[in-house]
Amino acid sequence: MIGGNYNNQVFKQLEEVMKKCDDLSQEIKQERKEFKKEKEILNQKIKNLENKVEKLEAENKKLKDDNDRLKKQLNNNSNNSSNPPSSDIKKNIPNNRERTNKKIGGQKGHKGHSLTKKSVEEKIKNGEFKHEVINVGEIAKEYKSKYVLDIKVNVIAKEYRFFKDKKGKYNIPKEFQTDVQYGNELKTLCAILNTEGLIAFERLANIIRSITHNTIGLQKSTIINFMSELNKKSSNIIENIKTKILNSEILYTDGTSGRCNGRNICVRNYSTKELTYFVPTKGKGKKYIEETNILNRYTGNLVHDHETLIYNYGNKHIECNVHVSRYLKGCYENTKNKWAKKMRSLLCSLNEYRKKLIDKGIRKLELEQIERYTKRYDEIIEEGYRENKKVKSKYIRQEEQRLINRLKKYKENHLMFLYDFSMPFDNNVSERDLRHVKIKQKVSGYFNSFEGIENYLNAKSIIGTLKKQGRNFYREIYNIYEEIPVEI
Repeated sequence: MIGGNYNNQVFKQLEEVMKKCDDLSQEIKQERKEFKKEKEILNQKIKNLENKVEKLEAENKKLKDDNDRLKKQLNNNSNNSSNPPSSDIKKNIPNNRERTNKKIGGQKGHKGHSLTKKSVEEKIKNGEFKHEVINVGEIAKEYKSKYVLDIKVNVIAKEYRFFKDKKGKYNIPKEFQTDVQYGNELKTLCAILNTEGLIAFERLANIIRSITHNTIGLQKSTIINFMSELNKKSSNIIENIKTKILNSEILYTDGTSGRCNGRNICVRNYSTKELTYFVPTKGKGKKYIEETNILNRYTGNLVHDHETLIYNYGNKHIECNVHVSRYLKGCYENTKNKWAKKMRSLLCSLNEYRKKLIDKGIRKLELEQIERYTKRYDEIIEEGYRENKKVKSKYIRQEEQRLINRLKKYKENHLMFLYDFSMPFDNNVSERDLRHVKIKQKVSGYFNSFEGIENYLNAKSIIGTLKKQGRNFYREIYNIYEEIPVEI
């Protein structure tokens, strides 16, 4: 009996142990299940955090690039980019001119422009000056004379009297359709002040009213009619300018944006050192360029500011090195990469060297010299690629790389002035011509009609051409109103 009870107790204990083992096994399974679930939750959280970190890193990188881009834009000015001077911050405007060893003031050999008594008396003798004598003190045989040059505005009412011919008719020209009209001197003054003086029509009407002591009250529409008349009478002169431009060996061209009647337009210049021609177009594309019928007929050499579209026209192409010098300066300021400074120095020093050779009567470089300079050009380009890889900012790195690629691809176009001394170093002729148009836009803001901008640009083309040729543009504009032939 004792042995049987013992066995029962052992068995019972065994059952209890087994039950506890089963319970523990269930608990372990449950714990594993919960642990697995928690692990999955934690893994998901880790994955979410990793995604978030990755997203934040991407956003941070984008913000850095944007910051670099905005910083570069803020640092850009007319001296290190293609930005116009009007966009420069006006607080402390730096002098963008390069320092030279020249003294301030008139340079040696420069002719003075001071007035002389002899020149005044010659003009009085020739009838160019009206002579008035004002006596100061008691009149005697001996005196000392001093001259004061001044102007006086007088309104002249010219009365034309027409008499009957043999048939009893009055032969009155068409320009005398009304009993009173304005003369060509007044029209010339208004055209010059509006075009060359950049005075808007309404302000110009007020100025004329004021200087004539309120005796002539012009209206805005009247001055507009003066400009339309000038445009019609000068159509043959504009055609002569276009013909000579098409026959020129070197043509400078550039375009600038503007506003006309609420829409964007483009004003393009076609210039030589002796000629200027402006034309407005409704866009900058190939279609609008060919509508002007200039570049698609031109067969000479073109100077421009890296407008790749212009490469479809003309013969040889000369890139503006002043523009690229600004980009190189801006590139160095943003990256501190030495290649940009070296390239800018190389281009500028080669241009100065060429000028000295031309002054000495030398018209070309030896082949060995050209090879040496072009080799140095290539070395700087390769140095640029190496330095570019170390730039951290993606935006600045890509922009610098585009500049290096451009200089490499268009090497011959940037060095054309070195291969051929007759080719220019820059496109400053275009810049000078277009500067007046940009100032006109700053003053007036926009043009009201396409006809109005054509009138203005044609007048500006004629005046610009006459100025380049050293001619009296006031007198020649007067001759156009008088229908006296004006040769360009």
